[in-house]
Amino acid sequence: QIPIPYKDTTYWCQMFKMPKLDKKHHVIKIEPLIQKGNENLVHHIVLYECAKDCNDTVLDYGHECYHPNMPDAFHTCEMVVFAWAVGGEVGTFTLSMFSPVGYVDVMILVLCHSFSSAGLTDNSGIRLYYTPHVRKYDAGVLETGIWVSLYHMIPPGMSAFRSEGHCTMECLEEALSSESPEGIRVFAVLLHAHLAGQAIWARHYRNGKEQKLLAYDTEYDFNFQEYKYLEEERTIFPGDSLITQCQYNTTGRKTMTWGGLSTKDEMCLSFLLYYPKINLARCESIPEIKQQLEFIGVKEIYMPVTSWPFIIKSPKKYNNLSFTEAMNTYVWSRRKGNSFNQRVRQIPMNVRCSKHESYEWSVVNYLRFYSF
Repeated sequence: QIPIPYKDTTYWCQMFKMPKLDKKHHVIKIEPLIQKGNENLVHHIVLYECAKDCNDTVLDYGHECYHPNMPDAFHTCEMVVFAWAVGGEVGTFTLSMFSPVGYVDVMILVLCHSFSSAGLTDNSGIRLYYTPHVRKYDAGVLETGIWVSLYHMIPPGMSAFRSEGHCTMECLEEALSSESPEGIRVFAVLLHAHLAGQAIWARHYRNGKEQKLLAYDTEYDFNFQEYKYLEEERTIFPGDSLITQCQYNTTGRKTMTWGGLSTKDEMCLSFLLYYPKINLARCESIPEIKQQLEFIGVKEIYMPVTSWPFIIKSPKKYNNLSFTEAMNTYVWSRRKGNSFNQRVRQIPMNVRCSKHESYEWSVVNYLRFYSF
């Protein structure tokens, strides 16, 4: 009976304790349970694994996600176990998605999107099917693409703006060499963007040469998202690299579109289902902000940074504006947007190479990449 607020996007989080089991089991099916009548409201459900030492007082307790008052324990739930999006089907697997034993707590995130839902409540969730007849492998979910951040910017009035997120060879070399030198086998991919998304490609490179596409959708529809099961499993080896490339249409928008959580914001992600499971949760990048701002003439920001979004110092026309305000003050045109698109795909990237439970592999520095 969660009330749906009267706003465009609501993320609701709730933690649950898994059943106590005396031996290893495998979850082999995950079924979305969308409340009847709310099919047009519920757009995403994500299942996360939480830290094993959470305080029981937060269990069965719901709260708006990403809110300042959200319980600290919710921040320990970072590893994606499963993601469902509107238009997707029930997830049935020939190998395990995860084993309930040892994962004391899990959290589900439900995304509701509505402009006229005052007074409505929601009871949507998921059902897990698990078995003591364990499969040969544990499977995992690897999040790749663009790190969700305001640093992901898409100018207004663009008919085909392309952004790309890199899962770098350095990250995959370090993580796979340590965890699975023989590589991991990808068997399904979920491509994800928001309302401005037009097309998405999940690209795979080896020794600088592009391999067959992992997955793609050149007619992307936010209201029809599902895992694309590969006809043949694809092996990702240490030293390979992945690029998630997204194309957006912002011709009907008057201001910048930012990377963010709202459906009016944007994302560019590929969720890879693979086995055997390794200690790698996220492999992403985001363009370095300084050179993006240099495009519109920003010369200096106030240091140290004490506010978010941070404040610009010079030139005078941007003085005391946040960087988001400055980007919207700039007069964009189709030609300028295309030039910005070329620039942003050639500047240094900030790399995220995350283990489970918030730890990082050592490859987290700034690296320069060029568009392929």
